[in-house]
Amino acid sequence: MKSLNLLTLTMVAGALLAFTARAGIVGSPHDFHTQSWNTDPSDPATVCGTCHVPHHADSTVVPLWGHQTTSSAFRMYNTNNVPVSSMQAAVAASPNGPSLACLSCHDGTVAINTYGGVGYYTTHGPASFITNSANLGTDLTHSHPISVTYNSALVGTGVGQDEWLWNPDTTYVLQPDSGLFIPGNNMTINGFLLNGSHTVECTSCHDVHNQEGTPYDINNNPKLVKIVGTQAGVGSLLCRSCHNK
Repeated sequence: MKSLNLLTLTMVAGALLAFTARAGIVGSPHDFHTQSWNTDPSDPATVCGTCHVPHHADSTVVPLWGHQTTSSAFRMYNTNNVPVSSMQAAVAASPNGPSLACLSCHDGTVAINTYGGVGYYTTHGPASFITNSANLGTDLTHSHPISVTYNSALVGTGVGQDEWLWNPDTTYVLQPDSGLFIPGNNMTINGFLLNGSHTVECTSCHDVHNQEGTPYDINNNPKLVKIVGTQAGVGSLLCRSCHNK
């Protein structure tokens, strides 16, 4: 009976741990349900509706995207705009969908409270913008390159290749030795960090829904970085998962 009770408690604890780890967006930095401007009459205090809508979504960005995107031009990180850069990877002329979705708030040109869907964008309450270090602006030359093609053809010592990158199809990301880490179904670089698309986007490093990687913690992981911690006492796991340094 004691063994059975212990087994039951272990299973319950495991289930609660899994539930806590995958609590998702509620309570995370992207949960705006308590904000005074979150007053859409059709869905007041919405959790998902500030970014996603079931109808009139912008299908060119990400699925069911309902937040207004910027009309400003972005200055991308590439060898033309950053003279000291020796990038071999191809960089898109402007941010791709996943990154454009993030920048629709984080470029500082569109208010967080401007949402509702294409043709229905409405500013709900007083203007509210991303501020401080979370405001990246439209000059992206000061941030890690995004909308960059990172595939196996890029890796090597030949012309147009980069010898300081790991092969994204055969290399597995580095996981912390301890702490609460949520692995994905595919732990190769391409599967876990590049969403299977061989493209570096904002979502390669951050999980805005807090479902995979290192869960949100206001002290240890306030920016929803996917891999936090150390392996054999050595950190920078997110960087070293891709960069062969």
